[in-house]
Amino acid sequence: MNRCPSLFEVRDEGTEPPRATQPDAGPSRKDVSDVAEEKYRGASVRTLPRANKQYSTGRVCADPTCETKLSRYNKWQYCWQHEPVHSYVPRGKRKSRTQAA
Repeated sequence: MNRCPSLFEVRDEGTEPPRATQPDAGPSRKDVSDVAEEKYRGASVRTLPRANKQYSTGRVCADPTCETKLSRYNKWQYCWQHEPVHSYVPRGKRKSRTQAA
């Protein structure tokens, strides 16, 4: 086998191996009074959104031939198959008349 002599060191038994120096621990720690004066970034604490409205549980579709159990969040008395068609009311920001034209 050919070994590279630079990878292996020959030492006298009486000498100690060189000690590794400890790397720099980074920036020094801040004093507590300095931290209290800093401004923190991020979103402010807000209230939780309103909870979803819930209706009574154990309801069944009002159609006499249907036995579908309705969700507690379904405000109608019919399931999706038997519910009559509702008109759609668009919500959100309205375009101005100049933008719509």
